[in-house]
Amino acid sequence: MKALHVTPIGFESYGVRSMCTFVETPDVRVLIDAGVALGPRFGKLPHPREYRARDRCRARIREFASKADAIVVSHYHNDHHTPNYTETVWIGSSMEEAEQIYRDKTVLVKDIRNSINFSQRRRGWMFQRFVKRIGGKCEVADGKTFEFGATKVRMSEPVPHGSEQSELGWVIMTEIESEGEKFLHASDVQGPMSKQTARLILKEHPEMLVLGGPPAYLEGVKVDEATIRRGMENAARIAGNVPITIFEHHVLRSEDWRDRAKLVFDSGNEAGHRVVTAAEYSSQSTEILEAIRPRLYEEEPPSAAFLKWTKMKREKQRMESPPI
Repeated sequence: MKALHVTPIGFESYGVRSMCTFVETPDVRVLIDAGVALGPRFGKLPHPREYRARDRCRARIREFASKADAIVVSHYHNDHHTPNYTETVWIGSSMEEAEQIYRDKTVLVKDIRNSINFSQRRRGWMFQRFVKRIGGKCEVADGKTFEFGATKVRMSEPVPHGSEQSELGWVIMTEIESEGEKFLHASDVQGPMSKQTARLILKEHPEMLVLGGPPAYLEGVKVDEATIRRGMENAARIAGNVPITIFEHHVLRSEDWRDRAKLVFDSGNEAGHRVVTAAEYSSQSTEILEAIRPRLYEEEPPSAAFLKWTKMKREKQRMESPPI
C-alpha cells in the first residue's frame, strides 16, 4: 500500500498478549488498542523473557502514542487499553504509564452504555473518566466515521468477542481508508467465530487486515471443537479474499498453532495472498513465549531473586516490578 503505512507494535508473535497497531496516512496517525498484558497459564507466572518482552512492547506503545493524533480502544480488556493503576504481575501498568499514552489525545472509544458486559462497563467508565481528567477527549465511536483530511476512520457497530453468545462482550473494528486503500483491524473476533462478523469483513474488501484468530488452546476446556473449527473456516475464507492478513492473537497461544491454522494459510497461499504473523510482517522471527512457558522455566531457569518475587503476597507483588 502507498497511502497507508502499518506498523505492528505489540502482538503474540512478539511474546505478549496484544494487538497494538500504528497506522499512518498523509492526514493522520492512529494507534489502535494501546495495551499489552501477560496471561495466566500452566500454573506458573510468566517467565522473565515474557516480562522483558512486555517491557519492550510498553516502550514501543509509549513511543508511538507520542506520535499519534488519535488512539482507538476497541474494547476494555487489559491487553487492548492501558488502565491507570499500578499492576506489575500481568499488565505492567501505572498512572504514569497511562498518562504518557493518553494525555491530551483524542481517544475513540467503545461505548460503555450499549453492547457491553458488566466488567467492561466498569472498566470503561473508569478509563473514560481518567482520560478526561488528564486533558484527553473521549469520542464514543461505535458505528461512526471520523474524517481527518482525506482519510476516513470508520468504526464498526459492535461485533461479538468470539461467538454470538459470548460472555466476553463485544468489540468494535477499525477501518482506515486513504486514497482508495483500506486497512481493517478486527480485534478479538476470534476467527471470526461469528458468520455475521465474517460477512462484515468480507464486505469491506480491505487490502490489508489484522485479524484475531480463534483460541485453539481453549478447545475442549472453554470452547467446543465445532466453534473453533468455525472460526478457522471463516478465517480461511477471509484469507482467500484479502491480499494481506496478519493472523494473530489468541490463535498463537498454542505451541502447535501453525498446524492448527493450516487451513487459513493454505487458503491464502492458493489465492496468492500473504498470511503472516505481525513479527513476520515486520521481517522478524515469531516468538510465542506464553505457549512455551513450561519449557522456558526448564531451559532458562529464573534467578533466585525472581523466584523470591513469585512467592510474595499478591498485593505486594502487584506493586513491585519483577526482578528480570
